[in-house]
Amino acid sequence: MTKITNFFNKNQKKFLWFFIIFYFIAFSLICIWKYYQFGYNGLDLAIFNQVFYNSAQGNLFQFTIHPGLYLGDHFALIIPLLLPFYLPFQHPINLLILQSLILALSAWPIFLIAKNVLSAKVWPLIIALAWLLNPFVHNINLFEFHLLPFAIFFLLFTFYFYQKKNFLAFLLFGVLALLVREDVSLVFFMFSILALFERRKLKWILAPALVSILWFLMAIKFTSYFTPSGNYKFLYYYSWLGQSPSEMFINFFAYPLNTLKHVFSFNNILFTLTMLLPFTFLNLIKSRYLLLALPIFLQIILGGSSNSTIALKLHYTSLFLPALFISLIYGLKQLLSPDNNKRHLIFLNKYKKLVIIILTVATVYTCLTLGPVVPLVKAIANADNLQEFNQLRSEFVKTISKNESLVATYDFLTPLSGREKVYSHHYTFIGKMQFTDINYQPPEDVETFLVNYDDLLTYAVQFPNSSQWQAYYKEGDNNLRKLIQERNLKVNKIADSYVLLTKNGNPDINLFQKEKQFSNIKNKQITNIDNKIEFLGWSPITNYSLPITHYQLLPISLYFKALNELDENYQLKLSVKNKNGQIVHSKLYPLAYGLYPTSDWQTNEVIKINYWFLMPEKLPKDDYIIELELLSYKGYLTLDGIRSTVIKITKEEVLKPSIQLTNYFHH
Repeated sequence: MTKITNFFNKNQKKFLWFFIIFYFIAFSLICIWKYYQFGYNGLDLAIFNQVFYNSAQGNLFQFTIHPGLYLGDHFALIIPLLLPFYLPFQHPINLLILQSLILALSAWPIFLIAKNVLSAKVWPLIIALAWLLNPFVHNINLFEFHLLPFAIFFLLFTFYFYQKKNFLAFLLFGVLALLVREDVSLVFFMFSILALFERRKLKWILAPALVSILWFLMAIKFTSYFTPSGNYKFLYYYSWLGQSPSEMFINFFAYPLNTLKHVFSFNNILFTLTMLLPFTFLNLIKSRYLLLALPIFLQIILGGSSNSTIALKLHYTSLFLPALFISLIYGLKQLLSPDNNKRHLIFLNKYKKLVIIILTVATVYTCLTLGPVVPLVKAIANADNLQEFNQLRSEFVKTISKNESLVATYDFLTPLSGREKVYSHHYTFIGKMQFTDINYQPPEDVETFLVNYDDLLTYAVQFPNSSQWQAYYKEGDNNLRKLIQERNLKVNKIADSYVLLTKNGNPDINLFQKEKQFSNIKNKQITNIDNKIEFLGWSPITNYSLPITHYQLLPISLYFKALNELDENYQLKLSVKNKNGQIVHSKLYPLAYGLYPTSDWQTNEVIKINYWFLMPEKLPKDDYIIELELLSYKGYLTLDGIRSTVIKITKEEVLKPSIQLTNYFHH
């Protein structure tokens, strides 16, 4: 055992860099895999790639997904410093690799900080490894791309030089951290409070406070200037306190019960406990160092208690992590010290081997349960199920020329973000700019729309649950129909839910039509569905020439009629069953592509909807039955195991009976 310990002690740095390199390679490959699965559908990677791409062309901070400059989102002056790393390979994957690299390298300053504090030589390596196994680090790495991981690296070195009492290096890394984002100044400010507690010289107390305050005020001023509304737009998260900063400040103290109810909500308590779980609460032994994260903690729990737990899967934990690991290191120092005179520490010291085992188990357990590792393995194992859909999306992306301006939906935005102008379809749908009441439309010269109409299913839970956007949701389909009509957009290419709309598309292809009646229904199949909607039948689509021929598509027209006025918006679920009645494939589609929802249907009209359903090639050669169901649902947006945005359905209403098409589908 002694030989093994000595071997580790002699080769600590080699092991450290081995683990860092292994993490970097592993997560870079994972992120690249996720990219080619179209898993980056949360908007952020698309935004950053467009900002970096335009900056690389000489248009610093320019992007169009949100109007104006990126400085209107965040005061991120670090971007020009990172551009040299982006220039050789101007692609979203480059940003994902850079993010994996900086998160891996953050184990280095953690190792150095621990080495200065802990006497046992093996501990610095263990804590560095705990960083690389931390579930929140993995979540940050896998959820989109953000600049905050660079702040982690700089803040850890800021503390290292604070620890070494190297004032100039401390200030240098503190300023580098400030360049990342305006709210990093909240962390740097707390070094002044820490220095005050530790009775440092005046320069250690005054410098971080003055620099942070001046930087924060300047950043807010600049950021507000570059937003369409002229205000710092992220104050929206605190609108429950009031409409202006002064009103928020007054209401915070004027209504203490309301504030306490918000702060001590179940979600906020769960968020706090879960953040400390991988460290087995050893951070609390030296809670002084948690002060570094106190303003960020308040930023999260005051920003929306109903959503605080989802922050654990996002990048919002970034500015907590330096304080959590630093307090863990000093907590272990106190725990392992033979000179403890506090009763609870004497007890912990007596059973320190058990504590160390529990810490190790907690690190591994939370890595497997709170992070993306286990779901990621499952997702990779099941990737073949989505292979054709991903290939199809890739084919659509390739049809867009590099210099073309366009509107795109969530999953198409990221691969198409390396261009001067690209716009998000969801703002086109809602008709408003982010966090404002300002009307939004893509510029008049944009005549290409690449749409995955599955996003209309997403909008059905995203916007009704948003206090900002729920009032505008019902106008969304009207906004889309109006835009398609005004810009004379036609279907250029279509397969499954993916549609390319351009001015020079095929005028004979309609996504849906409405008439008083249709006389050419080939397979009449009158079905009364819950006394709400009548299914009239279906026809095969045979007279359209499509540019896609190498996929197994089921072109079909479905005919429906509303029996009375409908309040709910129903969607279409398609299931493919084999002869034994087993479902071998199913998928949910927006009824009428979400462009003409059932709440708009009139009782004196028939709606014809044209679909080109994708039938997976993996299905064995056989005859199949196509079953259709109409359903409505309630739910919310969340993140799946690989930290992609997905719908979580909490309530579902399925109308009866389901419809089995009278003829078989032969594969």
